[in-house]
Amino acid sequence: MWKKIDVVFKLKAPLHIGYLPFKGSVVSPTRYYVSGRNFWGAVTKRITEYLYEKPKGEHYKKIGHQIMENLRFSYFYLYDGRVVYFPRYTDKGVKYGNNKEEITKAEFEHRFIGSIISTAIDSESSTAKYGSLHEIEFINNKFRDENGEFKDVKIAGSIWVKKNTEIENENKKVNFRNEGAIFNIIQELILGGESKYGFGRVLLESVNKIKFPDVAPFKWGDDPEKITIKLGESLISHLKYDKGIKFQGDVELFTGRGFYDPKKLKDTTEGNDDICSNNSSDNKKESEGAEKPGRVISKPECYFSPGTILQEDINCKLNWDGTLEECHNAPH
Repeated sequence: MWKKIDVVFKLKAPLHIGYLPFKGSVVSPTRYYVSGRNFWGAVTKRITEYLYEKPKGEHYKKIGHQIMENLRFSYFYLYDGRVVYFPRYTDKGVKYGNNKEEITKAEFEHRFIGSIISTAIDSESSTAKYGSLHEIEFINNKFRDENGEFKDVKIAGSIWVKKNTEIENENKKVNFRNEGAIFNIIQELILGGESKYGFGRVLLESVNKIKFPDVAPFKWGDDPEKITIKLGESLISHLKYDKGIKFQGDVELFTGRGFYDPKKLKDTTEGNDDICSNNSSDNKKESEGAEKPGRVISKPECYFSPGTILQEDINCKLNWDGTLEECHNAPH
């Protein structure tokens, strides 16, 4: 029913994957990976703007819902051409790498993470506006290898496509029965935030050249709705928090900004006008969000962070945004 495609993208520009909530008022930190939600948003944008000459808010919602039902995206992690840098909580702090090679968080940040300082200008005085100094953290698109040579930073992950998938509007369609269609869609994407600085551009480099995530602490197969994580294995996606699960790692509130709340969209049926109405303050915010990106914030929920190590076997499924959710009816 599903076909899994393992893909690698090359960063053509720095990448900022912001998150809420975060600690600190000056620094805008970046996540050190790209979530499935980021890919869902980028692919939704590409397909909607292909199908509609002048897309509106309701068009993005309609196509976004179809993509939720027919595609799944793993989290994508930094890849230097040899090692995929998955996080893992240890007694000595978070480390990054795979089963064969790991580096400390400090080494990871030195190799891959940078930042810039920006400030707003006061139009009257032509000087920096008071209180506007801001530091933006990002994933570099280049890194220096052991020999001192600069190399491209890449990201690796998986995309699942449901069999016979077609994404369509009234006049056009994108047919994913042929793999070439999905390759054309993802050939070039804009991921994450701070695009005003030129951030986020990635290019498709390879398909099925590495088997993801066999290079991780565990494997998963062709069915994103049947995933088993074994005792002692570390997560490479957020897992919905359950107080009954024993773990070593961290729990965080997970949310995001957008034109609308995709989770509300997921809970509606196609053609339901409730999500577009102005009958409540929430819906009013969603309507305003269609005009101003980032206005709507999804409801925060608790998740185990990537890198967390589970102390028991878990059967789960991969959601539309790359998060994992335990399947309680599945036998352990």
